[in-house]
Amino acid sequence: MNTSGESDQKSKIHTENNSVARTEVEMHPNVEEMRSYTQFKLVLADLLRIIRQGLAVLGRKNAENAYGELMAKLAEDRFTLAVLGQFKRGKSSLMNAIIGQELLPTGVLPLTSAITVLKYGPTERLLVNHNYSILPAELPVSTLSDYVTEKGNPGNQKKVKTATLELPLPFLRYGIEFVDTPGVGSAITDNTTTTYNFLPECDAVLFVTGVDTPMTNVELEFLEKIKEYVSRIFFIVNKIDLVTNDERDEIIKFVTQTIRTKTGSDTLKVFPVSSRLGLDARTRDNENLYEQSGLKALEETLVSFLTKEKSDAFLTAIIQKVLRILDNETAQNVFTEIALQERATAIQKEKNVSIHGDPHSATLSIANAGAKLGALYESIINRQSSEAVNFKLRSLESKESEQEKSAMSTDQVTSINMIEGTDVTEDLKVRSCPVCQHIANAAFDFFAHWQYKLVTEEEAQNQFAKELGFCPLHTWQLLAISSPYGASVGYAKLAEETANRLRTDTHLHDRGNMLKQLVHNSKNCRVCNLIRKAEEKYIQQLIALISEYSKQNLYRHSQGVCLWHLGMLVDAAFSSEIREFILSHAIQHFEHDAEDMRSYALKQDALRRALQNRNEEDAYRRTIIRIVGDRRVCMPWAKDRGDIRERI
Repeated sequence: MNTSGESDQKSKIHTENNSVARTEVEMHPNVEEMRSYTQFKLVLADLLRIIRQGLAVLGRKNAENAYGELMAKLAEDRFTLAVLGQFKRGKSSLMNAIIGQELLPTGVLPLTSAITVLKYGPTERLLVNHNYSILPAELPVSTLSDYVTEKGNPGNQKKVKTATLELPLPFLRYGIEFVDTPGVGSAITDNTTTTYNFLPECDAVLFVTGVDTPMTNVELEFLEKIKEYVSRIFFIVNKIDLVTNDERDEIIKFVTQTIRTKTGSDTLKVFPVSSRLGLDARTRDNENLYEQSGLKALEETLVSFLTKEKSDAFLTAIIQKVLRILDNETAQNVFTEIALQERATAIQKEKNVSIHGDPHSATLSIANAGAKLGALYESIINRQSSEAVNFKLRSLESKESEQEKSAMSTDQVTSINMIEGTDVTEDLKVRSCPVCQHIANAAFDFFAHWQYKLVTEEEAQNQFAKELGFCPLHTWQLLAISSPYGASVGYAKLAEETANRLRTDTHLHDRGNMLKQLVHNSKNCRVCNLIRKAEEKYIQQLIALISEYSKQNLYRHSQGVCLWHLGMLVDAAFSSEIREFILSHAIQHFEHDAEDMRSYALKQDALRRALQNRNEEDAYRRTIIRIVGDRRVCMPWAKDRGDIRERI
């Protein structure tokens, strides 16, 4: 029996354990929120890819590269938190205080025109990117000041583009790039230019002013420019340890009112901070001094933002950059009818195999993607669920224009045209079944066309998903000519559609046979149907040739067809004489093949391989093709999951 003290003790332990468990849960983002963010990010990646590929078709190289950089940023989950302000406001000191280490150089002289980036790494190391080199140079961390200070690198003589300091800091672990920028308004004009040029890279900003001359005209002009690129700005008044409390309050009031007038914001919060006291408090582990420095209030706000709001801010910042690039392209009349016609003519003249696609279709894809970007942006800022976003995007897809539908119909006709128009007399020269070879080539032509569409056209991806792909044979044949990248892009929506069918079609849950019907067979596979038509048309062309007495010698000297297509030829024959001719030809070749195989084996046994002829060497292969057909058009099982031999 437990005593009362033991019971109390166990209850206390239980409570403590629950408290620890709750704390651990609270420290981790909600799983559904994380999944929702991931889905938002992947939808955005799909739209970026469509626009980038469309711009490639239109020959807009700079815009295409800009989208490539945004995709890299999205893939890295790289969130750029930059510290901006006028020179000598204590930006580097503030960063040192926040990270709790005096790593960034500070002093009386302004920094050079180099950008200093703090990012996560398992060990400390310094990577310096020069303007004249593609690969960064790895250097000792202690040499940082030799590259980013006016004393160590006057006038940026060393042509430093960025200096990246990798640090094993938890603050930086989840994709945060903490960036120190040169101050604006100094005598070193390159500093101002570099900082202004960096603004498009920023996702959120710590805007730092000082108590000595708060919010100068230079800073107000700079703030106006920052607002064009960044929606989340944290305002900081640094060096509050240099003034009295009353002076501090008066300065904060002035700065707040000035910024409100400039930005029109009624919810503005300004953080008074002493970087010097903050760093001192962090290094001495002094909690009271830490709070007194103002750093605690700033860091708590930053942590809340980075754990709760960063994801939304990150995605919306990228969408804003995407739309800004599109607006710039529109302003340059890239999408006008005249420009599109000129591009189409240029592609035709260049005859460059690396250029695919139609400029008009590319423009339509870009426009649709742009509309979806707007819907995605609205959903994120309204904190809507990923399900609501998917519903909104699907509703946009259902409102596709007649031009899109027409383009899809035209594409299907084009696919059929690709398998028509052939020279049967030339095909009879092959050492295989000419019908098998024709439809195998037709399938390859279709796959080559289709796999490109799956990567570049959202409509093709949607259509592929709605049809639940192809039959097993043609699924693997498509995969055989697709890259892992192409397959990942093309099959993503198919996987989502399959999950959606399993989720919403509850009748599928009752019987396994219903689930099996989701796997296509030859009856409902797009490729099977397309090739079946080509096969039937080709048989008609071949029987027409054989029916002409003057051309029967062409067939007589050919290898003939496989048993399956022999049956189709017999059914299509116009007379018994033609049927007898076809069957006699097949009998003769089977007999010749048997003789050639035995002769081949004899010469192998007698070590007389030099006496073997070509017919003997491949007789076994030709016999197999005659019986079961070319392996490229045969199912990998004896019985199709639809009906026996009811395939191509």
